[in-house]
Amino acid sequence: SAPAPEVAQKSEQKAAQKAEPAAPSARSANGSAAEETSIRVDSTRLDQAMNQVGELVLLRNRLSAAVARMAQEDEALARLARETDLAVNDLQNTVMRLRMQPCKRLFQSLPRVVRDASRSLGKKVRLDIEGEDVEIDKTVVDALSGPLIHLVRNALDHGIEEPEVRRQAGKPEEAVLRVLARHLGDKVQIQVGDDGRGMNAQKIMQHAISKGVITAQEAARLSEREMLELIFLPGFSTKEQVSELSGRGVGMDVVRSTVASLRGRIDIDTTLGKGSTLTLELPLTMAVLPVLYFRLRRETYALPVAAIENLLAIDPEQVHSISGRLMVQVDGNRVVPYIDLGQLLQDRPIELLKDQSEGILIEQGLLVVSEAMGTEDSVVKPLDISTNDTLYQGATISGNGEVVLILDGAALARVQRKS
Repeated sequence: SAPAPEVAQKSEQKAAQKAEPAAPSARSANGSAAEETSIRVDSTRLDQAMNQVGELVLLRNRLSAAVARMAQEDEALARLARETDLAVNDLQNTVMRLRMQPCKRLFQSLPRVVRDASRSLGKKVRLDIEGEDVEIDKTVVDALSGPLIHLVRNALDHGIEEPEVRRQAGKPEEAVLRVLARHLGDKVQIQVGDDGRGMNAQKIMQHAISKGVITAQEAARLSEREMLELIFLPGFSTKEQVSELSGRGVGMDVVRSTVASLRGRIDIDTTLGKGSTLTLELPLTMAVLPVLYFRLRRETYALPVAAIENLLAIDPEQVHSISGRLMVQVDGNRVVPYIDLGQLLQDRPIELLKDQSEGILIEQGLLVVSEAMGTEDSVVKPLDISTNDTLYQGATISGNGEVVLILDGAALARVQRKS
């Protein structure tokens, strides 16, 4: 079954149990309550507080690991550790909520962008926005402003047809561009969708071949989804002329790299003649990341729990070579790529399974590991920029004090395909 990380407990119940506030003053009665119950705080101070809480979480993890080894001998110590754990979780949640901002701030420039762009292109477009009150981490809001504007402009320029073309296709002359935000468990989804022409996967693939981005042999092995994802390659465009609207500045490659840097993912859903929707799935907070620790031979690595679909036992007969690529049959008839971590991370030759092994199933394929060790809330530390290794999201310190690299599943799959 899928790993079940411990999720930080909420503190709303405690807040609800606090004493009732004093009776409002005359100034409060005159409408100044908001002024009395809120203050302006420099965002750098919030960042400092969050960093300090992050260090506290790491110390909590080390304390919990030490207490676990002694729990049978000292129940009082174990109880004290559990109470400390709850207190740290409450503090962590409180500080994280201070960093949350409504998506309205992220969306506020879009009406003007759509109005100006549609006028410039001679297109009729109605913008529908949903979820302005959905809250996300300030880091996400700041980072996504440019990429979101590019996605909207890209839909207007490349996706939505001219009024005459729409009329001939039996569509209303006025197109609809939808921007939506919503919570989905411990994540937030932001969607940009249109009812335009949709994306042609074959056309995208042929264009990539003509520009030398991929070879015909590589293209023959691509799934439809992989063909669509070619739009995220640097400098890729299906238009012959560079557009001042969506062809300069932030590109689709920057959109994907920004989303990846936020520990998120971007998906494409498209139907020819009906339109396209790009979905960004991002963590609610950037402060703490639940990870699964695993061993590969003698080395310990971590993988974000959000990226994991399941933990499986894999037999050698489930591994097959299909069109020169190693694939694994899982969950009945589902076949996914075999991602050889030994080759990618430890520069070892590809090894076929000889005995039953543990596997971590992610969306992009199956990782075969020596041992899955358990989950833990981690604080992500950026790697030194000189490392220049895109296989990792960062590093963390485990409960036993070991520095552990956190893998990027999507990057592993991309590198595996090229090898």
